[in-house]
Amino acid sequence: MAITAVLFDLGDTLWYSPQLPPAQQIRTETMRRVGGLLQSWGVPLEGDLRFLGRDIRYGVEAADRAAYESDCVSPDFNEVVRQIANKKGLDISYEQGAQLWDAWNLGGLMLGRTMFDDAFSTLDWLRDHGYRIGCVTNRVFGGPRFEEELRELGLDRYFEATAVSCDLGYMKPHPRMYEWTFEQMGIEASETAMVGDSLKADVQGAQALGMTAIWRRMRKHDRPHEPEQVGEVPPETPATRAETGRALGEFGGGEGVTADYTIYTLAELTELPIFATK
Repeated sequence: MAITAVLFDLGDTLWYSPQLPPAQQIRTETMRRVGGLLQSWGVPLEGDLRFLGRDIRYGVEAADRAAYESDCVSPDFNEVVRQIANKKGLDISYEQGAQLWDAWNLGGLMLGRTMFDDAFSTLDWLRDHGYRIGCVTNRVFGGPRFEEELRELGLDRYFEATAVSCDLGYMKPHPRMYEWTFEQMGIEASETAMVGDSLKADVQGAQALGMTAIWRRMRKHDRPHEPEQVGEVPPETPATRAETGRALGEFGGGEGVTADYTIYTLAELTELPIFATK
């Protein structure tokens, strides 16, 4: 069946963060936001709570990694954050955990999120040639604020459906992430191509359902750029997964997986034979 729809990953596929703000600036803003929330609860940001931002980052990353390496059921990050706070003697409700999680997340735009130079031109080309476009992405933070970021970047006008792992409760390569998107767009796996930077999440996950998998690979001299929130990470601690040498997206994986097509730039999509006949 001919390809009629293209699904995209986001981080290190359509966007990246080429230059983070200074770590001290990020730590200061994180403490300001978290401290302001605690103050509204009548709790001073002192003692062990001064490291709450750092411990949220460590705890969330550990929960995210454990889920990705096991059943790919997305953690409830509001609950993860609530438990982290409780261990520090801050007894908060689930709703307060959600508020704390929201306060901790500075957002990708503040962290320098930038579209790749050829992202919009490639999306425009696909749309102008009649291809339908959706998004399937693993994120630890979603909801209305993340949707607003998509609107601010101008991506909302392209995506017919956006599957966000923490909102759906599953993570790529779990089939439910893709199946939900098929249902929303009214498409079949056999007519769909998936574009992403992770061999495990994007390539292996897509091929398992009968999709055409396109690996958006980085060149040897490139480094992954998608940042994580750094909170109160000490200066000597790597502040992003990019700095830990993440090369295959998320936490790696996908050994022995071969993509149907490999591209180094988004513009190369327009030259693939699967799009040449439309």
